[in-house]
Amino acid sequence: MPKPLLYIIYVLMIMIGLVAMYSLLNAGNPDSLLRPFSPDPKYDVYVAIVSSVLVFILGFFVFFFRDQESFRQLVALNAEKIRELRTEGKKDEEIADSILAAMGSYSGYKHNLARKKLLIYLSEFI
Repeated sequence: MPKPLLYIIYVLMIMIGLVAMYSLLNAGNPDSLLRPFSPDPKYDVYVAIVSSVLVFILGFFVFFFRDQESFRQLVALNAEKIRELRTEGKKDEEIADSILAAMGSYSGYKHNLARKKLLIYLSEFI
C-alpha cells in the first residue's frame, strides 16, 4: 500500500474515531452536536455504532496491508538465498522452513501461520 494512502487511512481512522468517541460519550445529551440535525437521541447510538465499525474496518485494512508488505520485504531481502536454494533443487516448503528457522521460529501456531503466508509469497517470487 502506498504511503500517502496509508496516511489518508490513518487520518480517516482518527477523524471517524473521534466521531465515535464523541457519539458514545454524548449519546442522549440534549446539547449534543447532532441535535440540530436529528432531535431523536437514538441516532447518536447509530452514529456511534457505524463510526466504530468503520474504524474497525479501516484498522483491519492497515493491519492486513502491513502484514502483506512485511512478507514481501522478507522475500525480497532473502532473494539471493532463495534463488540459490532453488537452483540446488529445494522446494518452497524447505526454503520457508529455513527462513523461519533462521528467524528462530520452529513450531507453534504463529510459526504455522507465518509458514503458510511465506509459502504464498515464495510461490509468487520468480
